[in-house]
Amino acid sequence: MDHIPTPPARAMPQPPASARWHPRLDLAGAWLSLACAAHCITLPLLLAFVPAAMMALRSFQHPAHGAMTALLVMSRWEWVFAVVASTVAMASTVSGWRRHQQWRPLRLAACGAVALLASSLYMPLKESLVWHGVATACGGVLLATAHILNRRALHRMR
Repeated sequence: MDHIPTPPARAMPQPPASARWHPRLDLAGAWLSLACAAHCITLPLLLAFVPAAMMALRSFQHPAHGAMTALLVMSRWEWVFAVVASTVAMASTVSGWRRHQQWRPLRLAACGAVALLASSLYMPLKESLVWHGVATACGGVLLATAHILNRRALHRMR
């Protein structure tokens, strides 16, 4: 009896490492961007309560003193969140663009990053309450939309 060797079975090609973490990064980035946009939309509504907030900041016995102080401290570090969100969005969409070659998510991410960074770093825009909120909310929505479109484009490739 002759033994006829069979060719080894082909292993399925493994997707690149970025294909495993990329969808999760897009999903997390989209949720964080939407949370950022919601924060910026609700901030003007919270400022309607400025008289109560000022009383809370001046009175250490007021129950909302800690929350108002935390809100002020968080607003000082807003630029860090804008830089992190923009970096994650650009890294994710550039990585996705290399695979799906669609420009739309990359353009939306770039526009959203510019709006978000300008609203937190450009002083005339940062000092204007209305335009700061509008620019930050639009930037967050654009980043979230870019993440979602990037995720869909990558999903269609599979």
